[in-house]
Amino acid sequence: MRRSQIELGHAMLGAWAAVVVGWFVMATLVVHLGPWQQSIRFYDLLAVINDPGGRLTGINRPHPLMTFGFSLLCCAALLAPAAPLFSKKRGAWLGCLAPLILMASTCATLYAKTSANYLQANERATTVRGLLAHVAQSAVGRIADVVATHISVGAGGCLAFLACVFLALSGARRFRAAARVGAEVDATPLAPPRQRDAGPRQIEP
Repeated sequence: MRRSQIELGHAMLGAWAAVVVGWFVMATLVVHLGPWQQSIRFYDLLAVINDPGGRLTGINRPHPLMTFGFSLLCCAALLAPAAPLFSKKRGAWLGCLAPLILMASTCATLYAKTSANYLQANERATTVRGLLAHVAQSAVGRIADVVATHISVGAGGCLAFLACVFLALSGARRFRAAARVGAEVDATPLAPPRQRDAGPRQIEP
C-alpha cells in the first residue's frame, strides 16, 4: 500500500511538472499566417483576452504588467496542489483542482471574448463617428475571421490540460479517501476502560 502511494505521488509530481512546462515553456496557441508564425504561451493569455485582434495578429506589443500579474496568478494556482504538505485537513486536497479551474476559466473567457464583437457600434448611427466605427468593426471582424482560421492549439495547451485533469482527478480521489477514513474513525466505538479487579488480594505466606 505504501509503495502504491509513493508511485501515485510521483505521478502527481510529474503531472505538476507537465503543467509548469505547458504553461511557461511550450506554446498554448499557435498562429500561422503563411511564413509568419506566432506562439502564445498560457501566461500571456490575459493580454490576448484584453486585446484579441491586436495580440493575436502581433500588431500590438505585449502588456508586461498584465502578463506579470497573470503569471503570479498562475504560480499561485500551481502552488495550490502542495497544500496537503502543509495542512492535514482533507479539504487541502481540493487545491489540486486549482490549475484546472484556472485553465478552464481562462480558455472559456478567451473564447467568449474572441466570439464577441470587438467594437460596440450602434447599427443606426448616422454620424461620422458611427460610420467609422462600423468600418473599423467590419475590418477588425474580417481580420479576426482570417486569424481564427489559422489558430491551432499548441502542444503546451494539450499537455497542460491533460496534466491538469490528472491532478484534479488525483486530488478528488485523495479527498474522497481521506473523507472515508475520517468517517470510519468517527464510527469506530471507543474501547471501554479496563476495570480493576475488585476481589481481595491473596497474601502469599
